[in-house]
Amino acid sequence: MSAEPAVTAVGQRLAAPFIDLLPVTGVAISVLDQQVKSSVIHASDATSARLEEIHFDLGDGPMFDCVASATPVLIPDVTDAGQWSMFTSHASELDAAAVFVFPLTLGAASVGAVLCYRTEAGDLDADAVDMGSALGRAIAGPALRQAILLADDEQPDGESPIETRREVHQATGMALMQLDTTATDALARMRAYAFSRGVSLRDVARDVVSRRLDFSQSKDHTTEA
Repeated sequence: MSAEPAVTAVGQRLAAPFIDLLPVTGVAISVLDQQVKSSVIHASDATSARLEEIHFDLGDGPMFDCVASATPVLIPDVTDAGQWSMFTSHASELDAAAVFVFPLTLGAASVGAVLCYRTEAGDLDADAVDMGSALGRAIAGPALRQAILLADDEQPDGESPIETRREVHQATGMALMQLDTTATDALARMRAYAFSRGVSLRDVARDVVSRRLDFSQSKDHTTEA
């Protein structure tokens, strides 16, 4: 399943140096808040958009580790990565042979990540890693400002990344009421449901919000209404 790329003039301008100066195929720029909720500033194509979305679906992946450590995470071959096995198994089904993630850092704070992918496996050399890290520092401020603007902007119905996030948060609130549990556990249950059926988290959220899916209707909480 392919996600829709998020394209804005600001996002294109922020992503352009990564594509122009690094040996990569596509780029997704995301800002994360303290609750690890992601705002996609830009995705250059459907593959980079889906790679970012996989993190949101699974709640795990190299992007989150990059933000937590404020250091680059490099996966030169997605078929030979022992860590993040769930993420790499999904990535290997896409046109992504290598994934490189650089932190968006403002001083000592890490506010997001730039996920780059390439259609051919292989390492980045030291100069490319240094360049990616420097670019991440350079665009962190503008990316954060753009995320704030997008969060304040009322998006129309459709497939925009911001709207998708809002729908998932709304569905999480509904699911936690259905299950009489916490938001964390409700989101985990939605992710498990999505994974078990081979669909994205946004698809599950849409079904919950539209009341086609009610987790309270059976003992395993996976009965569709």
